Amino acid sequence: MVALIFRHLATLPGALEWMWETISPAWRTGMLQEAAWRIAREATLEPIEPLSRPALAAVGVDESGIGEIRAVIESYDRANPENLLTVLCLSRLLSGRPASREAIGRPWTPPVAPGPLAPMGDLKSLSPEMNELLASVAGPAPPGGKRVVQSLYRHFFHRPAFLALVVKSLRPRIEDGSVDAAAARIHADMSRAADEIVSTLRASPAPDPGIEPACSRFAGGIIPRMVVVGRLLQTAIPH
Repeated sequence: MVALIFRHLATLPGALEWMWETISPAWRTGMLQEAAWRIAREATLEPIEPLSRPALAAVGVDESGIGEIRAVIESYDRANPENLLTVLCLSRLLSGRPASREAIGRPWTPPVAPGPLAPMGDLKSLSPEMNELLASVAGPAPPGGKRVVQSLYRHFFHRPAFLALVVKSLRPRIEDGSVDAAAARIHADMSRAADEIVSTLRASPAPDPGIEPACSRFAGGIIPRMVVVGRLLQTAIPH
């Protein structure tokens, strides 16, 4: 799974290579991932209404479909916190923050990844009605730009009735501000973790000026909101 932020950075010359050279010491030891997962796991959230098996069956989701959906959600619940903390670290390093201490090396093996994942659907395949529905949960648009349909939702394009049920369940929490409030708290906790992590990292000059605005945009609202959405869906889907 290649997250949207990294697909975006891949369009900038040298960005992915610079990013990995810079951040890999924290990834290889698991320090970054474990901090990100802990912060997301401990966040206080206002839950959404559970999606019962009868409700899912009514929109065509059987037991194998529940397993498919859980694999997607679990994958994003692992990836989005990692990616948010990674981008916050990169933003600090782009500002020229120097390392103040040496990293402590340790062997680390990541947990087995969920999967396989249902493929992402093509945005061009959406009906006007589904486009309008997803606009209510999509990421905020930059000035003069388009709203971002986050990758998580795209894995469910082949299940439009289920996707409509998900959006309906999430909208009350988006509209009452609780999703953004939780996202802001997670962002603050991740920012403190990033301050600690970058104290052990060193960065060469960034190869492209587009890296900084991309990191700021995704860390500012898109990824934090999806950390919350993923957690909400994980608790709402039957086990």
